[in-house]
Amino acid sequence: MLSSHDDHLVHQTSAPVLQPANGDPAFYERYYATMFAPDASAHLGFGLSVYPNTGVIDAALSVSRDGVQEAVFASGHLPPDQRVSHVGPLRIEVLEPLRSIRVVLEETDGLAADITFVAESTPLEEQRLIRTRGTTVASDRSRFVQFGSWNGSFSVHGERVECARWHGVRDRSWGIRRQATAADVASKSIKPIYAVWSVLHFPDSFLQTTVHEAPDGVSHVRMAMRAPRVAPDEVETNAPVERTDDVRVGITYRPGTRRPKTARIEVGPRGPMHFTVEVEPRTTFQMMGLGYYHPERGHGRDHGDDSVVRESWKLEELDPLTVNTVHAQQLSVVRRSDGVQGIGIFEHIAMGPHQPSGLPEGLAPAQ
Repeated sequence: MLSSHDDHLVHQTSAPVLQPANGDPAFYERYYATMFAPDASAHLGFGLSVYPNTGVIDAALSVSRDGVQEAVFASGHLPPDQRVSHVGPLRIEVLEPLRSIRVVLEETDGLAADITFVAESTPLEEQRLIRTRGTTVASDRSRFVQFGSWNGSFSVHGERVECARWHGVRDRSWGIRRQATAADVASKSIKPIYAVWSVLHFPDSFLQTTVHEAPDGVSHVRMAMRAPRVAPDEVETNAPVERTDDVRVGITYRPGTRRPKTARIEVGPRGPMHFTVEVEPRTTFQMMGLGYYHPERGHGRDHGDDSVVRESWKLEELDPLTVNTVHAQQLSVVRRSDGVQGIGIFEHIAMGPHQPSGLPEGLAPAQ
């Protein structure tokens, strides 16, 4: 099937652009974004995904503040021209590629948002993640992350919150991803995964770390990237950044949970960076609010056309040791070993055994 994309010099295979080179139903493309208040009082996340091989598009926006997390989910059938970037009341607009995007949620049962991201770093290309489960490909995806600031506002039950230079990131990912998809959640079995993803804002730079490990601690991905702050008009694609795969993450879990109480990120000494970062979590954002491991709104599930759902949770009432809730982000105050303080997101998921952490089978807490 042809589209306007086919009139540009962008083809990667002999097929039309809209025809994926891989027929795997888990093939996807995703926009993801997160923003948070400089005083750590609120945390907002957004995601929009398309699944060309199953004809589904879905999106979600969620806000965590004052111990309550609110969410709107939308899904529908992907139209023939897959340039669409909206579903139901949710949409994303690329205002300037790799520099600015806009996220909008039209008012839905008391939740609304209109926020714009402006880049303040080069886009950071992560190491390609390839992970298998026996003979099945669990993940084969690429992703880039970009730091910046958010402006605009959101409203919750009539209370309008202005966002002026809130911190945050946006990312784009694509490839095969079975983790947290509808089929993955529906299987009812625990699929082992251990991952840390942190995006940290410091006054002088940005730090992004990614660690994926097998149950025995062997790495699938292990990397850290540090980028300088730049003005939006100085953003350059593929500008040099500091990188190393010499990264270790140590987590102290809250008793009886798999939720970090504190964490330490050690970067270097091999490579261009050598320091540690102490992580002090303050608030929690359940990734279920964006569809990850959600029992009904898992990524890629076909709900027919124009399906919109509104949900909310009191965070203290959620059991942190369920398949749906073990995956979470924590808005954290962070301190570098040179004394510089920052703020950022520490995302963690640990399902199944992880020998270096003392985590047993299933979702039992650390021993």
